[in-house]
Amino acid sequence: MPDARLAEGRTDSGDPWRISYAVHGDGPDVVMLHGGGPGATGASNYSKNVEALSERHRLWVIDFPGWGRSSKNLKAFGGEGPFQNGGRAVRAFMDTVGLPKAHLIGNSFGGSAALCLAMDHPDRVEKLVLMGPGGGVVAGAKGPTEGIRRLLTYYLGEGPTLEKLRGFVDLLVYDQSLITPDLLQARFDASNNPEICANPPLVPSSAAPGKETFIGLDPRLASLPHRALFVWGIQDKVNPLPGMEPFRAMPGADFVELARCGHWAQWEHPDRFNDLVISFLRNP
Repeated sequence: MPDARLAEGRTDSGDPWRISYAVHGDGPDVVMLHGGGPGATGASNYSKNVEALSERHRLWVIDFPGWGRSSKNLKAFGGEGPFQNGGRAVRAFMDTVGLPKAHLIGNSFGGSAALCLAMDHPDRVEKLVLMGPGGGVVAGAKGPTEGIRRLLTYYLGEGPTLEKLRGFVDLLVYDQSLITPDLLQARFDASNNPEICANPPLVPSSAAPGKETFIGLDPRLASLPHRALFVWGIQDKVNPLPGMEPFRAMPGADFVELARCGHWAQWEHPDRFNDLVISFLRNP
């Protein structure tokens, strides 16, 4: 695995930021964006995809600010909400490493950040691959899913515990036998970082969620010029399948539903996912 590198810069308001990343392969540029769960990193989210995808593309696998080895200041990017800040962070990263344009692959939070970047700066994005992104609206829902609730409250109360993390990670996959003790411990260790505990990137908001959260209702989606591939697990317990419906407003989007699959499509069904992505990025 390549050694981690650091990209650094300052936000529009002058706050310093740092993004840890690794580069794999050669070819058309693809920025890979991880999910927002505790302990997530780019390397862990895409451990089963990098080898196959890097045979045809140059992959930029990053840790968002707030996770991994990156600075712990997602809010410093000044957006309306976390998704918007994630999109701004990706643009700042691309500016710093000299990427005028790239394909974006994003899981969950990373998918929502990718959509925000595409809506704010469509000229910076080629194609989009989005796995269970947040920001959709589920008809009749009375509040967040149990998966989202566990994510947002992980750092509250007594703070990180292995039991709390297991309760969240179990909801990420259809087949819970895939969650090994080593995987769980590594993820817990990554989440139990004093800097992250002091400034968690995702916590419950004191206000009711609005347009900054429900990006699936953004009218700009209907005019996005990008080709997009949505990959959604039918058994997703974090961002459930009905949340996909608002994104059908995108005129260039394809939708794939995977059976026996939860929220981690790229990890739970890597061969199927890798084949889908290679074909999608290769063809017009």
